[in-house]
Amino acid sequence: MITTYAISLSALDCTEDQRIALVDLVSDWLYSHYPLDSYSPGTTVRTREGSDDPLFRVTITESAPGSTHVETLTISVVLFNNQLTFDVRIVSTPTTSKVVPYSPPILPVPVAQLVTQALKLVPVEDANRFVQDVPTLATTELQGQEIAAFLLAPSRRLPVVVEILDYERGTPPLISMALGPLVGLVHMVQIQTPEALNGFLSIAGMHLINPGCIIINWAGSAEPEIVHRREMAPNSENYERGRLIRLIIDTAARSVAAPRVPPPPRREDDLFESPTRETVSADENDLNDEQALHIEQLEATVDELMAAVADADRMLAEQRQQLEQKGGQLDELILRNVSLEMQAGRTPAVRAVASMTEALRLAREHCPFLVFHQRAIESGEGLEGPEPVSVLQDLVRLNEVARAWMSGEITGTSITLACRQMGLDFVPAISVTARQKYEEDYRIDWRGTSVLAEAHLRRGKKAHLVRIHVYFDVETQQVVVAYIGRHLRDKRSA
Repeated sequence: MITTYAISLSALDCTEDQRIALVDLVSDWLYSHYPLDSYSPGTTVRTREGSDDPLFRVTITESAPGSTHVETLTISVVLFNNQLTFDVRIVSTPTTSKVVPYSPPILPVPVAQLVTQALKLVPVEDANRFVQDVPTLATTELQGQEIAAFLLAPSRRLPVVVEILDYERGTPPLISMALGPLVGLVHMVQIQTPEALNGFLSIAGMHLINPGCIIINWAGSAEPEIVHRREMAPNSENYERGRLIRLIIDTAARSVAAPRVPPPPRREDDLFESPTRETVSADENDLNDEQALHIEQLEATVDELMAAVADADRMLAEQRQQLEQKGGQLDELILRNVSLEMQAGRTPAVRAVASMTEALRLAREHCPFLVFHQRAIESGEGLEGPEPVSVLQDLVRLNEVARAWMSGEITGTSITLACRQMGLDFVPAISVTARQKYEEDYRIDWRGTSVLAEAHLRRGKKAHLVRIHVYFDVETQQVVVAYIGRHLRDKRSA
């Protein structure tokens, strides 16, 4: 597991109300960007919270298609000993055995926006200076001296990025126009005038500093990173800006430790009742270093397992999609075979349609000009005996007739002729006896009205007999398949 981003902001003397406000902020952000029941394959969201738990934590694990790493975003809000900590970190877990270069993406914009909102909600100080989400502008000699004095503060924890504008050439700033992904990680300063630069250098004691320089002053005694912009080619400025941002983010990821958090509260209903179990005192529940280390190891193990689960979920979704694509290709081949065999005047020799259920599925998906009534689906799926491909063949041919009727190529009086031309054994009506004695067999509910589906297609005899009853809606020009099954009662019925 590789930490690619880490930020930990702490404020002292905070109250429970501030913690709740920060928790609400994270919850609203989570609901906005990861709505419930809308997670894509490879994405899992876990939350730890409770009325008696000082820690609120959201863990989002994402496995992107084609990526060699699983990204785990953890957002923590903890109030411990009146110290409120807001911690955000991203951990990358490799999922391949290949030795390939990997460049983690720059901080996502929604995460940077969340950090900005958290800073506005709970002000955080670093060496008696507020951490801001906008650059500090220095235009006077006194302001330049204040910046230099802040660099020497021994308690400073965040780096200070000082960009000296090239006011002689009038070039725009390179890195200090906005904080962007560096919000909460640095103090950004922009020196805009010669007076401010003179005041800064009088205390900072730096040499070979001129307009256009960018200085990254690390916390502690580390040597600063100095970039002379005038020595760069214009087409390399964007690359250099990205390199500096990546340098600061990587440095913070390798140096900012995760906050020590208490274990989840132990509840009586989570414990086995035992007459010998002693009551745990409050002092024994206090967090110590050994417990905190053990908790961190367990959480790291859980994150690794969840990363594996997310990656497996993504792989299953991709394989499922491939199977669906292959299934769709098979359906297309079956229908194409049926169509070609029909044009050749032969009975389709297709063996891939194993059941009436499969034949109805193919017809419903690939016969867009037919409307399948629920009765037709139920009766068709219960049909046994006839070859399913024969029924599919008739439905495909009927779909072509429906297309011609809906497009105005044929009229209602030409339906019988069109069906005969397509090779369908079409009968436009039922007998008078069937209509008088067994009308309920042919009646369906359609658009709020009871109608008779008298027109039907005949196929086969005896064990292979099947009838497909159809209703032609003159008002909507829709062809409704009302029944697929055995012979309905008529004048031959006892």
